[in-house]
Amino acid sequence: MKNKIIKTGVAIVVTKENKILLGLLSKKWLYNNKQVYGVPGRDVRFGEKIGDTVKRNILEDLGCSVTKYNIFAVNSNYVYGNHYIEIGVLADIEGDLKNLMPVDWEKWEWFDFSHIPKNLFPSAKNVIDSYLKKVVNVEE
Repeated sequence: MKNKIIKTGVAIVVTKENKILLGLLSKKWLYNNKQVYGVPGRDVRFGEKIGDTVKRNILEDLGCSVTKYNIFAVNSNYVYGNHYIEIGVLADIEGDLKNLMPVDWEKWEWFDFSHIPKNLFPSAKNVIDSYLKKVVNVEE
């Protein structure tokens, strides 16, 4: 690892009507040479509260507001030679979905929980598994 600093991020699970919101990551973020789906979320900034990080990310990525959020998981993520501690957050949002970060996301889609794509970014897979299995951690 070139940068031996552990970073902290949020992985935000947004649900409605038994569906989960997933974004198709742009080709900039290929994983194993394939495009993958992820959940909203990014780094926690220095001095930023977790709730403020969640609200900022949802606003920046989707143009929506967070009405409620709940922390439910903590997982590790080692992709791209990084080491992240990812905080899994369940969030309720309101507003019309927009793709405000096309450099990172190609599109946003709602998927039924019984038809979640297999091509998930590792941190998204961890947080979704934690949510579905109702466990705090699936990856240490």
